Amino acid sequence: MAIADDFLNSQVDRDIALERYKRGQVLLVLEMLARVEEDIVAQINRMDPMSVRESYRGARLTRLLAAVQERIDEYGELLESTIMREHQQLAVDEGRFGVHLLNELPPVALDVITPAAATLKAAATARPFQGRLLREWVREHPAAVRMRLRQAIRQGVAQGETIDQIVRRIRGTKAAGFKDGVMEINRRGAEAMVRTAVSHTVNAARTATYQENADIVKGVQWVATLDSRTSQTCISLDGKVFPVSSGPRPPAHVNCRSSTIPVLKSWKELGIPLGESPVGTRASMDGQVAADLRYADWLKGQSKEFQDEVLGKTRAELWRSGEIPMDKFVDYSGRVYSLEELRRRYPKAFKEAA
Repeated sequence: MAIADDFLNSQVDRDIALERYKRGQVLLVLEMLARVEEDIVAQINRMDPMSVRESYRGARLTRLLAAVQERIDEYGELLESTIMREHQQLAVDEGRFGVHLLNELPPVALDVITPAAATLKAAATARPFQGRLLREWVREHPAAVRMRLRQAIRQGVAQGETIDQIVRRIRGTKAAGFKDGVMEINRRGAEAMVRTAVSHTVNAARTATYQENADIVKGVQWVATLDSRTSQTCISLDGKVFPVSSGPRPPAHVNCRSSTIPVLKSWKELGIPLGESPVGTRASMDGQVAADLRYADWLKGQSKEFQDEVLGKTRAELWRSGEIPMDKFVDYSGRVYSLEELRRRYPKAFKEAA
């Protein structure tokens, strides 16, 4: 079996374990958020602005909003301390796992360096992703929770709603499974924040490990998930190899599921008298496929309906016609071009596909 295949399969196993870790972290944060919801609803019932005359309503609302802000601030402080502590440890664990792979998978012993814990922690906390640091991502979530709750309460009071109606604005209705309230938006935001942050920390730690071993690792390969939920950005990056110290890294977007694996220097480059390995296999929703198979090649083997679902009908038709390769649907940074931008860039392709 090829060394690249060993890395890929081991990384897939690791990523499955990390998905379980993500679910655990999401549940932890959602439990914290549920306690916030209970406390806020209790505060609303206790300070009910609608239970006093209209002339006193403004003062009662002000006190209620101050209480809401105090509770959200407490949530934000606990969330930040929990996430930062967890992610620093996660970065150290992921760095050690990367070192383990570099030590165990090659058929000969390599001089692998274990990054210092401080280096791995800094990779998670001091490197931005999507334009923001981890701490900034974590702080934005409670700020958004506070804004939505304040708006819901203010709007309910302004419209003269009963206290039960205001609570329903926040919690949602039983008939809709409580999916139609403000707190459902907050729960989705919390989950997206947690999953995206874990992806960042894991891949930042991997990059730090590869950089520490740049005499062995010559590149970093992007590995997208082979299924229908993969974004067009990740599809375009799948299989591409970037320098160890530059180039894009997951997460490419919120809830990104892409991963990376190291690309080792050849045995010849390392001065080791071994033959190069054959192509191996790669895990997908269809089982094992060739390790050098890219998302675009894999998608060719899927049904037309599946292709339309993944790319959208127009893009799928342009791709099937051969007029626009998959990686041309995005710019150099991975941003997906709109159909109008594609039309301006490739007018002939649209005419041929029409």
